[in-house]
Amino acid sequence: MRRFKLIIICTVIITLILSFYKITLLQVYIADKGPNFNRVLLQLPIKSGDTFSVKWTHSVSLRPVIETYKIEKNLNISIYEMIFDSFSANLPASPDYNTIWEYNEDHIRVYNYDVTFDSLPVVIGKVVANHTLYVRDSVIPLKDIYKPGGFVKIKAIKKNLIKYVIEEAFL
Repeated sequence: MRRFKLIIICTVIITLILSFYKITLLQVYIADKGPNFNRVLLQLPIKSGDTFSVKWTHSVSLRPVIETYKIEKNLNISIYEMIFDSFSANLPASPDYNTIWEYNEDHIRVYNYDVTFDSLPVVIGKVVANHTLYVRDSVIPLKDIYKPGGFVKIKAIKKNLIKYVIEEAFL
């Protein structure tokens, strides 16, 4: 009986400590209006200073584009760099503001952006784009977690560790 009480007390103490510990997560959630608005589709642990990428195929040039973002200390998401190998609609056409352009043999790298988001909007391509999220060793085609043509947002948040563990068990 004494051992049982000790286990209960230790469990309560650990739960209390962990209930105050927060972790940083990268969340992908539904931004389409409707009954699933704001439903979390994916959440992965991430740290301030970490980067993640969204790779997609441009619908006009049919060429790959890689956008890399950085998690800032205030949890905003800044554009770290963009890499592409041909000019096309809605891609940068020339340096603007303080961006730096590197022209390499097989691609153009644009960096030194001064652009941040509180959440990053992504419309998942229906036919060609195949938007894919790269976070450390995870490779997640967005069409596998939500419908092609759907509108999602990517955001960094702080969340209570216990809440995260419980949500992951039921997500």
